[in-house]
Amino acid sequence: MAEQAASEPTAEITTEFTEIEMRCVPCNASWSAPVVRRVNVATHPDARLGILLKTMHRTACPLCKTPREIDTIFDYYDPERKLVVQVRPAWEIRAGGGEDWYWARYEDLVLKYANYDVRVDVVFGFDEMIEKYLGGQEAVEAAQREWKARREKAGGAHSPEGPGIDEVRDA
Repeated sequence: MAEQAASEPTAEITTEFTEIEMRCVPCNASWSAPVVRRVNVATHPDARLGILLKTMHRTACPLCKTPREIDTIFDYYDPERKLVVQVRPAWEIRAGGGEDWYWARYEDLVLKYANYDVRVDVVFGFDEMIEKYLGGQEAVEAAQREWKARREKAGGAHSPEGPGIDEVRDA
């Protein structure tokens, strides 16, 4: 019985979007903002660009236009590298208890993806993700050049900062 279960193929790790309720502190407006819970960068490559440019999971109040970062946890899956990285808010490691907090989150992630042939890790914030897995400052500069070229080609139709969750979803 165990042999049969082990030989059955596991489903692909797919991108999953959801929405989060936001409230604007200055004007008290509320709205739903899209976020990614899990992203497969083979099917949604702009997610990598959004992380490198730190534009993923940002929103603005629809009334007063106050910009807001969305502190949310998501899993980044790179099938080519067989890698799943859980990206958590940068502040969480300090507030949660440092290294003990990291190891607890790491263990949870190992269990979550136990049926997949992937390596897993947990990072706290885009900066750590960029340094550990996306190529550091050199990759950020390449992403900035790529986004600038895309904007110029589109006649400025894209956001000046980089792709947000809508561009990731529509890719």
